[in-house]
Amino acid sequence: MGYKPKILIVDDKIENIFSLKQILSSVNIEIIEAQNGNDALVESLNHDFAAAILDVQMPGMNGYELAKFLRSDQKTKRLPIIFVSAVYSSDFHVFKGYDSGAVDFLVKPFDAKILISKLNIFLEIDHQRYLLKESKKKIENQLYQLKSSENRFSSLVNTIPDIVYRIDPEGCFTYINEAIKKLGYKREELIGRHFSSLIWPVDLKKISRKSVIKHTVKSSKSITRDIKLFDERRTGKRKTTGLEIHLLTKKNSMERTGIVKDISKKTVIAEVNSAGFYSDNIQKSNKIFLGTVGVIRDITERKKLEDNLRKANDELEAKVLKRTSELVEKNKYLIEEIEKRKKAEERSRKAEKEWKDIFEAIGHMTMILDSNYTIIEANKAVFQILEQGEESVIGKKCYEIFHQSDSPYPGCPMETCLEKKVTSEKEIQFNEKSFIISTTPILDNNHECQKIIHIATDITKIKQLEKELIQAHKIEAIGTLAGGIAHDFNNILASLLGFAELSMTSVEKGSTVERDLKEIYKAGLRAKELVMQILTFARQSEDELMPVRVDLIIKEVLKFIRATIPSSIEIKHNIKSKEKVLSNATQMHQILMNMCSNAAHAMKKNGGVLKITLEDVKISTSQSERIKKLKAGRYLKLEISDTGVGIPENIISQIFEPYFTTKEIGEGTGMGLAVVDSIIKNAGGSIEVASRIGKGTVFTIFLPITLEEIKKAEPDADLVTEDLDKTILFVDDEKLIIKVAKNILEKTGYTVFVYDDPVKALSEFEKAPDKFDIVVSDLTMPHMTGDRLISKIKKMRSDIPAVLCSGYMGKTLKSKIDTKNIDAFIDKPFRSDKFISIIQREIHKYKKKS
Repeated sequence: MGYKPKILIVDDKIENIFSLKQILSSVNIEIIEAQNGNDALVESLNHDFAAAILDVQMPGMNGYELAKFLRSDQKTKRLPIIFVSAVYSSDFHVFKGYDSGAVDFLVKPFDAKILISKLNIFLEIDHQRYLLKESKKKIENQLYQLKSSENRFSSLVNTIPDIVYRIDPEGCFTYINEAIKKLGYKREELIGRHFSSLIWPVDLKKISRKSVIKHTVKSSKSITRDIKLFDERRTGKRKTTGLEIHLLTKKNSMERTGIVKDISKKTVIAEVNSAGFYSDNIQKSNKIFLGTVGVIRDITERKKLEDNLRKANDELEAKVLKRTSELVEKNKYLIEEIEKRKKAEERSRKAEKEWKDIFEAIGHMTMILDSNYTIIEANKAVFQILEQGEESVIGKKCYEIFHQSDSPYPGCPMETCLEKKVTSEKEIQFNEKSFIISTTPILDNNHECQKIIHIATDITKIKQLEKELIQAHKIEAIGTLAGGIAHDFNNILASLLGFAELSMTSVEKGSTVERDLKEIYKAGLRAKELVMQILTFARQSEDELMPVRVDLIIKEVLKFIRATIPSSIEIKHNIKSKEKVLSNATQMHQILMNMCSNAAHAMKKNGGVLKITLEDVKISTSQSERIKKLKAGRYLKLEISDTGVGIPENIISQIFEPYFTTKEIGEGTGMGLAVVDSIIKNAGGSIEVASRIGKGTVFTIFLPITLEEIKKAEPDADLVTEDLDKTILFVDDEKLIIKVAKNILEKTGYTVFVYDDPVKALSEFEKAPDKFDIVVSDLTMPHMTGDRLISKIKKMRSDIPAVLCSGYMGKTLKSKIDTKNIDAFIDKPFRSDKFISIIQREIHKYKKKS
């Protein structure tokens, strides 16, 4: 039956009882109610209560009198009593309540949380009292079961003919059965004696740890194996199985005959089996060792039989060894000769097989040639790569096979090998693949060249990997550069864009100065975008991947691109899929805009057709090897084609390299396709290109389909236009950013205190924590980082919103930032309207909480 505490509520007014029950409805308790003192006393006899809530003013018996009655009864002597009164609130009545036995006195109206929190303390005390009571019952039951088990144990073991014993952790007998009489002892004279008093002293020295270690140290021998020591076993540290020892019998006893046999009428050989027993505890680590139980059995007859059997075996083995020795001597010579022949034949076969296996297992084309360039032997790699049979290769000249020539290839390494009799190497092209040809001479005793080992190693993949490694080093260098300059560059852009925005609000609309400022602002935004492109290409950006429907982005891009490209370019599309890919919507938009813009640029002179196709495809394992080693599975296939001028073959391998462009100066940065390639690879896809001069270009993109659902974006909160009379603490080590931020915020209506030293800012905050309504800090600053500054400020005042700014936050730096105290992030450079809206939002958010 589950435990549920009971609470007694006594009040003469039913509406007060109802009100208290409503307050306590969230607490898991059973409420017993009474409307007068007499009924309450009756309920106290019928129930056990965790606490009682009493009204003071009641007819007949008031609350003070009822409390004294409850305190006088043994059952309710320690019952916690809480007085609740709406009339009596003076110190006199409060202390009178405590004198009558109450633990608390609450005056209406009171905070319900206070009553519940105090009541929870008494409920926990009552629960612990309940658990203690249940535990006491369990222990009493276990004691009863233990005594019953002890009686059954004694009845059982006294019928066993073997000696059954129990000893405590110190090795003294606490129990022994009637079979001990076979050794001449009475049970009661052994209880309390140490077990070693029964062991023959000679054996005691052999099995005592102390004696064995002492002997080992004396003889300077090292212990190389575990010592089976009796004093370890009887303490329960190790289970005892089949320990043989001599036990002393009692002198002048007439009861020493029976199961255990005498040896020299002083000792007997016995086998001891024992194990430790422990307290009954569920947790093994908390078990307590209580002693050892064991059985002593007579093995005298068995030992005699073992000795006799051992002697018989020794005699038989001696006879067999003698006869075997005679036969071995007679056949020794014959066996040696046979073994010699067998080993010689086996070595010959093994050497031949090993050579053949090695020759065939070589993954490279391996041939043996004579001095006339004729192929004598070839491994299976030759036939597989040449796709020719043995009859088409063996006996032919190597230059006939590889170069379809009737004479040696100019610069052939065979010439050097035959002339200088040394290994020679050369790289050649064959079947659109690259090979390293290695020729090694096999010389006879006269140092003449008998044969040539010719090995052709396919290095096509190595050459490709070299190109990819060079490209990877370029990407790594750009990534390192981008991460290094992004923070400082964005800080510069932040001040440039900020001052440009501020200046535009101060000049005459439509003036030349305003137009010039707008151009400066546009250039700053282009610089900001270029930094983001570099970071995306170098995989330094932190854009979150999410399910994206590509068909919707295509339709959006086509609407925009139609309005921006000449009417001489026709746009066609064939969208057959609505599947999603795991990417970033902005980046997918960037891919399509870049590819479509490039296609339009290729057709700007003569016009043409821009076509976009989107469909589902399933790539098999064999296809995945061909398509840049994509994993097998379902993909979106996106094709963007044009009928423009095409890409020359000599530069098509360079188009995805950063800063490579065929456009005129001022028409592009050369980062477009490099960024596209980086985004696609980051999404787990690939991009291929095919082009013909004068016919056009086709870009084919494969992106893995995802089954994840698109999360619905939460609607943006309305911008808050009030709360402009707030005070802002702004900290940044860049003086220009401090100046522009101060101007922006003060023009909006805020009071701003700016500091370029975080330590000084913290000191000022300590002097007047309530002075500020929000703190805005840069991340990277000397002496103290922005996240540490915010953390220290939050310790002094946890209810202040905090915003962290950064020109660039790389993966390594971001992983080290403690974000739990940061309410919002702002990336530099920022637009002033976004900067203001974030500050307004955070101030308003904290205002609503308070």
